[in-house]
Amino acid sequence: VLTVTSRNSNQNLSTKATLESGSLSFSPSTGDYTFAVGTSYPVGILVDSSGKNIDGVDVVINFDPAKVRVEGTNLSTTTIFEQYPLNSVDNVKGVIKLSGGTFTAKPITGIVATFRFQPLSKGEVNFSFSFTPGATTDSNIADNATAKDILGKVENGRYFFR
Repeated sequence: VLTVTSRNSNQNLSTKATLESGSLSFSPSTGDYTFAVGTSYPVGILVDSSGKNIDGVDVVINFDPAKVRVEGTNLSTTTIFEQYPLNSVDNVKGVIKLSGGTFTAKPITGIVATFRFQPLSKGEVNFSFSFTPGATTDSNIADNATAKDILGKVENGRYFFR
């Protein structure tokens, strides 16, 4: 584990990163669009296990339901995982939850699910992974060899509508 600490008179910032750790991101992760009522935009959820054999992934995504609506009550999943025991969209609370699992541990790099969203007005729309290093009740990537969470990095989604 690599620990970096930065201090100045206004802040105390401490960040931990696990070398060769897995990541979650959106595809695309950013966008700049012309707002049009009723237009929806696709986004993929990308998992990268950094070459490690994994058993599964838990994804928790937060968004502001006053700014955006996610279409449907669940995501469109891919065949990267054999099962998706949790797959839900809550447009009232602004939360997307997805759990995917495999019967044969393997390295994963690819889109595990997609969703479409509609901005409700001009402005910025953000989708953020709920992620705290070491926590087990948020987004995670399960390493097969150690049964530990190897998620070390997330890249949130940020979209602008003019």
